[in-house]
Order: sequence, then C-alpha cells, then structure tokens
Amino acid sequence: MKRILLIALMEMALLQPICAKEFKAGLAVTPIGENAVFHLMPGLVGSPGYYGDNFYTVGVTFQIPITARLEVETGFEYSKHSIIIHPNLPKGEDNTPYKTAFKLVSIPVTLNTKFLKYFFVNGGGLLDIDARTSGSIDNQTGLGIILGAGVKYDFKFGGSIFVNPYVKVHALAPFLWNPYYHERLAESGIRVGVTYNMSKKIQK
Repeated sequence: MKRILLIALMEMALLQPICAKEFKAGLAVTPIGENAVFHLMPGLVGSPGYYGDNFYTVGVTFQIPITARLEVETGFEYSKHSIIIHPNLPKGEDNTPYKTAFKLVSIPVTLNTKFLKYFFVNGGGLLDIDARTSGSIDNQTGLGIILGAGVKYDFKFGGSIFVNPYVKVHALAPFLWNPYYHERLAESGIRVGVTYNMSKKIQK
C-alpha cells in the first residue's frame, strides 16, 4: 500500500506543472467486458485451463492537451478480476473447476488522437501493481499495453462524456517470475467516463 501511495504522489508531482496550464479531470468505469489468462508460449504440458469469469474497473482520469488533436491521458485505476480454473490432474484426483480472484491497481498512460470532431483512438502503456504474495495465477505486477478507440462529446460548460472500447494486456513485462511461461491477464471492455475542464474552474 505504501508503494502505491508513493507512486501516486510521484505522478501528481510530475503532472503539477503541466496541469497548472490546462487539464481535464474525471471518473471512469468499465462495467462490462471479458478477461482471460494466457501464456506467451502455449502448449505447456500439464498446465490447467483458464476461463474468464468477470471483472470491473473504476478509476480517476486526467486528460492533458498537447495540441488541438492530441492529448495525454493518465490516472489511477482499481480493478477486480475473477477467473475460473480447470485443473489438469491425473485421473482419480479432484478436477473440479474453481474460481480465483485478484485485484490490481494500475497507472495507465496513453496518447489520444482525435479525428472527425467526436472520435478518437488511443494507445499506450500501463504499470500494474498486484499486492498478492501468492495465488493460483502468477502475480501481474509489471508493464502492459492498452489499445482502444472511442467517441467523446464536449459540453459548452466544460464537461465531457466519453465511451472507450479497449483491449489491455497486463504483465507483458512482468517484474516477477519467468517472462516466457508467466501467466498474463488480458481484458477487453467498454470504459465510460465523465470529465470536467479544471482550467475553467481555476480561471474563475
């Protein structure tokens, strides 16, 4: 927990000189989506089967414009994932499927490119922090990637609303365990959020 707070404080300190000029802040949630666990090198003999069950994500987002069409988006996200594991044990042993769940705190950093007034594509990386010390699925602390596209509408009073379908792959570069046979989490979902132009509030 102390590590998470330290990273959050460092990010806010880095963003402070940029945010003093212009930025948007808001909330985002991913209420629907799919998740799965995979290996980069498939065909592991004797490994169990993994089936996505469900997940959700909530977070705080900061959007910082660079040009009229480009902006950097970052923030903090909390997610909880549930996976169904099908054991691959010898006959006579218990092969009953069971669920396992784990939580992630993530710091995404993406570049958003606007086009046709209301649309955008986004992509970048994310730092995941998995506080577990053990579990049925490998620890997901590490670096991952995000790709997505969406639609956004800006209101005159400074508020905005967006819908952002995306794909994430977690722990592409894990900080723990074997980088080849490490179990990695993938997810796809639809992120919905609202933001407000904080520079308007500061100017008042």
